[in-house]
Amino acid sequence: MKLEALFTTEILLWRYVRTLACLLLLQFFPVSLCSIYHTVVAQRVFNPLIISYNLLSCFSPSKLIHWAILALSFVLLARVHIKCYTVSSWVPQNRLERCKRLLSPTVLFRLALVMIACGLLANFYTSLAHPDFMILMLCRPGTNMCTKHMSVITFMSTYVGLCYGYKYFMQNGNLLTIAPAHPRKLQLIKAKMNMQSIKEACTMYGASKFSFLLAICFYMAAGIVTSFFSEGSDWKEWLVIVDLPLMILTATVTGLVAVTLALFSQIFQIFVTEPIQIPLATGEDLNNTESDGDSWRLCHALSSSGLLQLLAFWDLKLLASSDPRVFVRRSQVFAISQPGGHPRNWLGIMNPSLNLIRKFTERLRRQNCPEDMPPPPKPVDPTSAPTDVNKNEVTKPASPPLKERIIEMLKGLKKYPFFGYFLSELPDAAYRSIFAEALPVIWAVQAFGDLIAASYKEDKYGVVQRNIPDILIAFIHLQKVVDSPSRGTMGRRAGAGETLPVELQLRKALRSTLRSALYTVTTTFGSSVLELQVSAECQSKLQSYLDFKEG
Repeated sequence: MKLEALFTTEILLWRYVRTLACLLLLQFFPVSLCSIYHTVVAQRVFNPLIISYNLLSCFSPSKLIHWAILALSFVLLARVHIKCYTVSSWVPQNRLERCKRLLSPTVLFRLALVMIACGLLANFYTSLAHPDFMILMLCRPGTNMCTKHMSVITFMSTYVGLCYGYKYFMQNGNLLTIAPAHPRKLQLIKAKMNMQSIKEACTMYGASKFSFLLAICFYMAAGIVTSFFSEGSDWKEWLVIVDLPLMILTATVTGLVAVTLALFSQIFQIFVTEPIQIPLATGEDLNNTESDGDSWRLCHALSSSGLLQLLAFWDLKLLASSDPRVFVRRSQVFAISQPGGHPRNWLGIMNPSLNLIRKFTERLRRQNCPEDMPPPPKPVDPTSAPTDVNKNEVTKPASPPLKERIIEMLKGLKKYPFFGYFLSELPDAAYRSIFAEALPVIWAVQAFGDLIAASYKEDKYGVVQRNIPDILIAFIHLQKVVDSPSRGTMGRRAGAGETLPVELQLRKALRSTLRSALYTVTTTFGSSVLELQVSAECQSKLQSYLDFKEG
């Protein structure tokens, strides 16, 4: 079985199941709130015993269809979250790309699933909170304006789903990041359920006072206009919508939907990004030169992609730390095969990590100084095609493919202001897209610095120390490219708020991590790092670190 498939079936699948189970258990709190509304507001009863009875009746077998509707809404939300999560933020290159993503059939379909799930959630909460509202938007006979007010609640909940879907697909709401300090899951869940988080969720996903009043006014205006064109209807009956208890019900249900969506995404991230411990090669693997490349080992997971690679580099960072609980695992990095004396664990860690750092450095160098890169090969002139001794043309030049012709046509359209507005690249978009993928690079740099420092006392065979020059050269080259002035400087955009964008945070973290790793190495080995076989530029940089001149 492939490594990614093994990771999906053995780890991610059970994390999805535990996420849904935890979310269903947390529904006790909104159900309790609906039960209190049902007793105090709808029935005007203030007896605690009756409130408790109504709460217990919500879990009776007669309410099974209500919980089936709730489970269906969670399944729809889980399908969207499972299919759409990412580990690097999406940075659109131009406005046309943003429009294409927003109007793509896949995004529209998944956005519709989110809105349907929000409508079902509103249906579930409303049917529990008010006796006149039954499940699946049905009302009891003889109730006044029940259908019209239920449509207002459904409209508000789908609007919340629309706001949530837009932030999820267009503003990197699907980005998964591992918490720097990862306590127990229960502590993280409790931290997400404070009043400040609930208020932010309601404001972020459209369940605010302004949107609520705007929806009521819009729906009443539409009802009054339609009543003038229909016979037998009076516009005064639409005033029932602004009945205070029903307005409280609408605000309560809309807020519960927004909070449920926020908790769903946050708890999904807590469970999915839980760190895993990927084993290193054992003694038999060290002696076996023909080990399976898809086996469940850290060296193979580092060469994968997506969430598995992110969790693998996080595990590597924890493995390289000075925590005494990982001393046994870290000692396996410095082990060698017997017989043979090959450091397979160290090479399996060093090669993919160093390749990742070098590729990242190369991408940044291409973006900063494209004129220093070697020019692409010149196209062959059709008039000077090679010929054989009989003056026959050996190869006929191939016509440019359709994709290249479309690209050339789009370049020509950029000259016009209207098309140039949509087709021209956004400032610093390419630079942001590079730093959006810097998180595993940061953890690789930090792990290398800690492993080199630990090798000073723990590396008995010198398996790490022979590669220290290559690692330090890669560090210094990366630092030079990161600190060099770029053509498209990354600045905070208007309306971004007080928090920095993810790309700016990662660039800042990469700079500090590089300095911290180089200081760790130089302070551990002292002046002996100047005896390494590195270039004069690298020696000068190491000397400045030894003198503590790098700020």
